[in-house]
Amino acid sequence: MPMCLRLVALLALLAGPVGAEPAGCDALARAVQDTFGLRLSTAPAPVAEGWCVVDGVRLEGESAPRITLQTLRIRGEMAEGSLMALEVEGKGLRVAPSLNDRKTAPWLRDFLRLQTSDMQVSIRREDAADRLLVQDGHLLLSGGAELALSAEIAGAGVSAASLLTGRVTGLHLEWKNDGRTLRPVMEAMGAQLEPEAEGTRAVLAARDLLSGLIDAMPGDSLPQDTAEALERFVAALPQGRGRLVLDFASEDGIGAARLGLLALAEDPMGPAALARVFAGSGIGASWTPGLTP
Repeated sequence: MPMCLRLVALLALLAGPVGAEPAGCDALARAVQDTFGLRLSTAPAPVAEGWCVVDGVRLEGESAPRITLQTLRIRGEMAEGSLMALEVEGKGLRVAPSLNDRKTAPWLRDFLRLQTSDMQVSIRREDAADRLLVQDGHLLLSGGAELALSAEIAGAGVSAASLLTGRVTGLHLEWKNDGRTLRPVMEAMGAQLEPEAEGTRAVLAARDLLSGLIDAMPGDSLPQDTAEALERFVAALPQGRGRLVLDFASEDGIGAARLGLLALAEDPMGPAALARVFAGSGIGASWTPGLTP
């Protein structure tokens, strides 16, 4: 079943887990801190429909990036003291490396400094099915790029640590490329591949790597029409404006353990290693040039 249809079918599960109750603002702030290691600089205040709202907020944590928002809205559900569901909406989001961070690459510092974004996401743990649903994930960057995301993660809960042990069984992603955002990313990637490369040469090195990865993917997982769509997307990078839609489905799911097989492979990006990692998985994609609504 195509991933977009699977996610529509999963909406029926969003009624919430048995015994879950709306979380109060104080309990929700504590749960966010305990779960993600981030504390709110200002206590949220309750408003209508169960939302807890705070203006001019900072999210703080040891060695964590500095995160500020003009407005933060959160609400969630708890059962037996555990966070079972969380909805987040943020306006005017800014992220910067922590003051004692000396490892962040200069290009990433510049990228973060220039970007303001709005975001929203809804996540819910379904105990009966042993999975986490990520719905309505949306990130809008001030430069015009947009990311929309929905996912199904087996064996995960509503916590950062739990996500590391989960397995992605379904994913729907839409990326609206503004023609500017990905250039510093590709230059940095190319510089890692060719230490002497910079500018256009670095971009071309990164593009060659992505094209080679598409060619090496197993045909059972990446049909010809999908491979061609991804090739058109890569060929247009980084300046090509347009929208990429990507769907992924896997019966067993792909998590950190399976990805670890790549690190052990003699040729991590070769066809044999990728075939083992993506066995039983399917990928679909489309690329539409031009900035569409």
